[in-house]
Order: sequence, then C-alpha cells, then structure tokens
Amino acid sequence: MVLLFPLPFLTAFFLIFILLYVARHVGRGLPYLALITISAYALQSVLMGVHWGLADIPRAIIASLAIVLPPLTWLTLNTLAGRISARVRVVSLVGTVLLLILLNAAFYFQLSTVIELAGILVYLLFGLHLVWLGWHQELDWMANRPLHAVLPTQRAFFLTGALLLISAGVDAMVAVDIRLNDSQISSALVGYSNLTLLLILVLMFFRVGSPPRSVAVPEPALPGGSSEDDDGPTAQEILDLLDAEMEKNHLYRSENLSLNQIARRIRLPARQVSSAVNSLRAMNVPQYVNTFRIKDACRILEETDMPVTEIVFAVGFTTKSNFNREFQRVTGVNPSEWRTRSRKFGASKDVSASDTRKLSRSKVTS
Repeated sequence: MVLLFPLPFLTAFFLIFILLYVARHVGRGLPYLALITISAYALQSVLMGVHWGLADIPRAIIASLAIVLPPLTWLTLNTLAGRISARVRVVSLVGTVLLLILLNAAFYFQLSTVIELAGILVYLLFGLHLVWLGWHQELDWMANRPLHAVLPTQRAFFLTGALLLISAGVDAMVAVDIRLNDSQISSALVGYSNLTLLLILVLMFFRVGSPPRSVAVPEPALPGGSSEDDDGPTAQEILDLLDAEMEKNHLYRSENLSLNQIARRIRLPARQVSSAVNSLRAMNVPQYVNTFRIKDACRILEETDMPVTEIVFAVGFTTKSNFNREFQRVTGVNPSEWRTRSRKFGASKDVSASDTRKLSRSKVTS
C-alpha cells in the first residue's frame, strides 16, 4: 500500500506540468474551460492521494469535485470540437451546479446509497455519451490542440468516454469494498486506476512532443540540378494534393504555417508548390491558405455562437487584424455581418455549397 498511494500525486504533478505546458504554448487559443478541467483533474488527484495515503478528507469535498469532472470533460471536448453553442455551455454549467447542490443535500441527509449511485451514474452516462459520439458522429477539432497531434477527434472522444466508464467501474468496486470488505482493497484500486491514467497521459504527452511523421519528411532536392522534373507531378496534381491536405487534414489551422512546411507535408519542393498555386489560383500561398481559414471561419460563424476573438485562433490566424482583412477580401463583408446574414437568410451558398476552388476564383479579383 505504501507504494500505491503516491501514484495520485504523480498523476497530479504530471497534470500540473501539462497545464503549464499547454498554457504557455497553446493557451492563447485554448478555451479557459479546458484549462479549468485539467486543473480540476490535478486537484482531484491530490485529494485522492491525501485521502488514501496520508489523512482523511471530508467525503463531501472529494465527491463534490469528482461529480463535476464528467460534465466538465464533456463540455471541454465538445467545445474543442465546436459542437455546442455558448447557450448550451451555460445551460450545462448551470446543470452541473444543480447537481452539486443535490449531492450536498444528500450528504446533509446522510443518504449514502444515493451519493454512491449518483457518482457512478454520472460517470456512466457521460462516458457512454462520449463513446457514442466517438463511434457514430463525424467530429473534428476546431483548431490544433495538444490532442490534435496525437488522436483523431473521434478516437479522443471514444478514449475519454472509455476512461470515464472505467472510473465508474472503479467507483462501483470501491463502494462494494467499503460496504462488504471494510475498504481492504480500495486503496489498491485507486492506486492502479491512477497508474493507468498516468501511463496514458505520459504516452499522449510524449507523442505530442514528437513532430508528426508526415511533416518530418525532408524536402527533396531537384534532380540533377535541373529546374523541372519531367516525370514529376503536374501543377494540377500538386494543387489536388494541397486541396486534399487542407480539406481533409486541416493543415491551414496550424499557426504561422510556412511554404516550406506545406511543401514538406506533401513531399514536394517549395518552388513547385508556389508555382502551382500562383499559376492555377492566381494568388500567393498565404492567400491560398487564408482562403481555407476563412471558409472554416464562415462555417463556425454560421453554426455556433463562438466569439470572433476565439474563431481567429481556432482557424489558424495569429492576429485579429489579419483575420478581419482576409475575411473582407474573401467574403466582401466583416465577420459580424456574415453571422447576421447567415442567421437571417441561411448558410451562404458561396462557401458551404461549393468547394474552396470556386470560392478562391470568385474572390481573387476583389
């Protein structure tokens, strides 16, 4: 048992490290809700370590924090995936507060069975819903986040839901052990569950720290010092590769995306990439990338209530002024006017009903 109780502390320290890393490197575009959720998990790990290894902590404190973790996790993932509006977030947070009030009322009236069942059911329901979303829904991150470099969105939802279901199982076993076995194995159950979480976090973090394999491919040199490779791809083929990379893998969401990074991604010389964009789209590479960013921004403006200041970073821009300038260039209106028109007359056919190829050609002369 002595070897097991420090594990929650190790998990907490690693979560705090991740929190600091995320806040420093990607915090600008990350919703505060995500940082709050990571902090809540770290605090919960500390409380569990103290409770099972050092000293008793009032059960109401641990249970109150534990019961808000599933809704916070659900809210964070759905916010990062752009699935919920600001109104839904407010309603969900109000519901979480009401859940806390009911839980503490159960403590006041000493309804121990209700307390145990409530915690298990909350983890079970949110876990099942996340698993269902990951299995059945088409999901995608709103922007490049730490998870984006490691897991596809649907797999992240599925894995998180599975972890919540495992937590529900551990809670059920601990409740049974407390009632029937006088807590003989509860500490071990908590320790091993934290060990599992710690291993998953370490694996995810170090995969995040490694550059994606497809980006790490060195740029090939032109053969024989010639200016063109007769057997190489045509300009149209290069542009098709670029369009697929932007539309399917959302490369445009990377901040400060450079021509060399794009060229390495599709394993072609930068000069050929630039030439293909210039000749077939009559624009430079930054304008080409920004066209995809604006298309994504239009979709977000139409489908969600996300503030424009968050959309700026979600689609890959680094400054609001550049975002506004490019939005005006591509659409002819400002973001607020676009949102108002789309809510009044429906989604824009210029963006959503046709591909970026048509949008680029229609706006390049503006």
